[in-house]
Amino acid sequence: MELRHLKYFKTVAEELHFGKAADRLNMAQPPLSTQIRHLEEELGIPLFHRTKRRVELTKEGEVFLEKVYQILKNLDESIETVRKVNRGEIGEISIGFLASSAYDVLPTIIKYYRKQYPSIHVNLKQLTSVGQLRALKEGTIHIGIISEPFENDAFNFEVIRREPMVVALPREHPLASENSPIDLIELENDPFILTGRESNQIYYDRVINSCGEVGFSPNIIQETKEMSTLISLVSAGIGIAIVPDSIKALLQNEVIYRKIKNNKFTTVTALVWENKSQSPIVNGFVELVKESVIPSFNNKENL
Repeated sequence: MELRHLKYFKTVAEELHFGKAADRLNMAQPPLSTQIRHLEEELGIPLFHRTKRRVELTKEGEVFLEKVYQILKNLDESIETVRKVNRGEIGEISIGFLASSAYDVLPTIIKYYRKQYPSIHVNLKQLTSVGQLRALKEGTIHIGIISEPFENDAFNFEVIRREPMVVALPREHPLASENSPIDLIELENDPFILTGRESNQIYYDRVINSCGEVGFSPNIIQETKEMSTLISLVSAGIGIAIVPDSIKALLQNEVIYRKIKNNKFTTVTALVWENKSQSPIVNGFVELVKESVIPSFNNKENL
């Protein structure tokens, strides 16, 4: 028994006329009658009562028709499911992300993604930039959200946004009440809090180098793994920090965020995925970020 036999039977059962059924199927009537007869012989039961004037389903034929409808429906659903997989509309994706991206970049991406791809299950893994590149090579994540992309033939990068760094001060800090941008040299005697070099090497080195360029080495009294912890320590008056502008939403009643004078200190958030990846799900994710997420951040920057 072949799929075409089921379609032949269904058409004859709906038309109850071999000539009309043959027209629907774009075939001659004699071969259709032969195929239906072969189907009945294979099943060992009659599916139709035939007279010179009419064709009727037998009771067995009525039951078989219900089953054929279900078989064809299941087949159509299976075909559509496979097509969705091929289009990257169903399945699973694992995304690595930096803790600093969890404040606005990651939520924005997930909001757009879940709206467009509700049938894809999303796994999130917080990792450092270096950890994400390692995880991509190992295949434990499909895509990453990192800081400061670099040239590497093994990976593709797409910059999501560039943003300036700002100074985070305890509310009682002497410079907190001023409105003008802060010159980094004004902070030479302050205790610094940084996320550790292991967590974000580029950020750590940039803070050190930026301070060095204006003539001092920062007095680092505390290192943390996450920006949220860093801001909490600033709010407690333990020290000051240099952080991405997007962090300003944290503890605004207890921490004062100030611009940096002549600021060349920016940070980049970027998407990264393996160059050899042919996954429709990864390709769909990247295209969504390009078309929806990146423009949304560009619009915010222009306001």
